[in-house]
Amino acid sequence: MNWLKNDFKQFKNDNKKTVMYLVKEFEMKKSATAYKRASTDKTGVIDPLKLKDYKFSDDIFKRLTILPNAKNHGMIMLLDWSGSMCDVIKQTIDQLMNLVWFCQKVNIPYEVYLFTSEMDGSEIGAYDYDEECNKTNIKKVSWNFKHGDGYFPNFNLINVASHRMKKNELDDSLMYLHHMGLYYEDRYSNRGWDPLNPYYYKGDRFDIPKEFWLGTTPLNEALVVMNKIVPMFKKKYNIEKMTFITLTDGGANSNYGTETITNTEKGMSILKSSGRGTPVITIGKKQYTVDNVYYGQMTNLLLDVLKDQYDINTIGFYVVKRLNRVWELDQYIGNYKDWTDKQSKILKLKKQFTKEKMAAVSKPGYNKYFLLNGKQLAVENADLSTVNDGMTTGKIKQLFSKSMKGRIVSRSLLNKFIEEVA
Repeated sequence: MNWLKNDFKQFKNDNKKTVMYLVKEFEMKKSATAYKRASTDKTGVIDPLKLKDYKFSDDIFKRLTILPNAKNHGMIMLLDWSGSMCDVIKQTIDQLMNLVWFCQKVNIPYEVYLFTSEMDGSEIGAYDYDEECNKTNIKKVSWNFKHGDGYFPNFNLINVASHRMKKNELDDSLMYLHHMGLYYEDRYSNRGWDPLNPYYYKGDRFDIPKEFWLGTTPLNEALVVMNKIVPMFKKKYNIEKMTFITLTDGGANSNYGTETITNTEKGMSILKSSGRGTPVITIGKKQYTVDNVYYGQMTNLLLDVLKDQYDINTIGFYVVKRLNRVWELDQYIGNYKDWTDKQSKILKLKKQFTKEKMAAVSKPGYNKYFLLNGKQLAVENADLSTVNDGMTTGKIKQLFSKSMKGRIVSRSLLNKFIEEVA
């Protein structure tokens, strides 16, 4: 535990400069946007220096630059706590903590949730719906179904960071999140088996609660619940510019079929769909739909509902382990004229992904969607330990520039985050 406290403290200190850099970038971009939208008006006060022009111009008044009022920002972030995240979860948590510290510094209200199929330590009712069974396990039931409702499995949202937390509460929560990242990195990499590695087994000295084991991907279930949380959050904190972020590495559980609850002689049960089906979401007199739920369209549909109903900016960060499968690339390059154009776009996407460790692509449901290189997502910090008195000024400058570039570029998620939020 002492080792863990010191390791987390060191990680936090290492990232302070980067967080402050992001704060500066945020304020600069915000100011630039405000000046772009600024208007100029007459003050009603005569400018003595313009009196000489009164015969030729009636514009002899002092001017006043009017800046639009700053908007109240707010953010909600969802972190994928599924099994497929195991080998990149440490890097994703590192990036996430920088986002939290940034929000803390600029006083932006924020909430961070893990979405998971675990937490209650039981699979009861997770994949089947049985009214009698759920009556005896009422705490494990996520939904109060009625006839005609779309069916979603049970799941949990865990609030792991919030602007409402006291400083020591937030530090404790992030420290345990840091440990869980270390724990999974030890289990799913060779690091824990290498005695020469400074992290040799230290992150795995004590286990984690079974409630935090990785499970399936209830992203859609979390998006359904956001229809309650987002409007409450916006209203409570008077949020004018709301940013909603998902950090995941794949599709959701309920993307590949439509299932509904129906009344039977034995009570309510699931009606399995045949074929692809067409989901329809009705809110008041308005209906939202897509052609079918294959290829992640259920997620797109739920995001469209959130955007339209609550005027939010949706940003997706998709952690990719590799970017070389043709079918994976096809869905991100958009329209193309012919085979040559298609290959050109694929090559351009792969080059950007390799060079910048990320690639901006179009994705239905999202205002912005970014592919992140899961193998190179680790947060890097500047290493200037090689600087010495014998170096020339040019050499020191070169070393410093190189180290700072690596420090900032490695935070691809953070850079894009700042651009979108500001």
